[in-house]
Amino acid sequence: MENPGRKLLLFLLLWPLLSVSCVSSPKSTVSWCVVSDAEEKKCLDLSGNATAHHVKGALRCVRGLSSRDCMVRIKNGTADAASMSADDIYAAGLCHGLELAAGESHNGADGISYYVVAMARRSSSDLSLLEMHERSSCHPGIRTTVGWTVPIGYLVNTSQISVGEQCNFPKAIGNFFGYSCVPGVKDPLHDPRGNNPRNLCEACIGDENDRHICANNHRERHYGEAGALRCVAENLGDVAFVKHTTVYDNLDGKNQESWALDLELEDLKLLCPDGTEAGLEEHERCHLAAVPANAVVVRLED
Repeated sequence: MENPGRKLLLFLLLWPLLSVSCVSSPKSTVSWCVVSDAEEKKCLDLSGNATAHHVKGALRCVRGLSSRDCMVRIKNGTADAASMSADDIYAAGLCHGLELAAGESHNGADGISYYVVAMARRSSSDLSLLEMHERSSCHPGIRTTVGWTVPIGYLVNTSQISVGEQCNFPKAIGNFFGYSCVPGVKDPLHDPRGNNPRNLCEACIGDENDRHICANNHRERHYGEAGALRCVAENLGDVAFVKHTTVYDNLDGKNQESWALDLELEDLKLLCPDGTEAGLEEHERCHLAAVPANAVVVRLED
């Protein structure tokens, strides 16, 4: 569970920056968008404490309906900033043109929580991240940072796909890859009109009785990061988008399923953003993204 106090502590550290960077002229009041009762309470407490301690400027707490609603509010100027998890950071930039003011720092690691990597079988000698059109892909799940938002961000930034102003990610991904496993992509929550491409479930296998195919839970055996790795290990997908730690979390007896017991580090490689490949230990230079735990999202105007 996220700690609203830790998230909002970022605000106090960034207050001077936000008051001059979020808008074209300095502001005496900064509006912070919150999405939960706990976050709102902490925001109000911080606002009162700041006033009591004569902190320059004022904090106004704005209640958003969701993180996406906060993005819209920041974009249109009815809010100035919000602390967002990694799941929302990329969407804030891709769909709303927002910027990061800062990220959390953990143990001096410059705010990096993990690296998102593209993992493939070493025997696949003809793969390149710059030439993945019509290939197959394995994703931990719909709307996950690792398996959805970051890969989409990479494909957009390299001009391999275009999502348009509507940010119709499923359509763009379905048109790009030949087939995939994106657990949850056909769930009513994520596909209320039933329009998401069916090929985004074609690399999914469901449970042992061939039920729950493409389910957004562990009944789909290709769900989650371990499931995405399995998808590639069993040659049902060309590339898996996972954390750099995923393979180590499932080898050396840590995962007792047969596919994991049969898998060795030497069987896998990383695909790099520049089209080259690398060993698994080279994730610090060969990754799609270095993901912060949380970051403050702001609007930067000329």
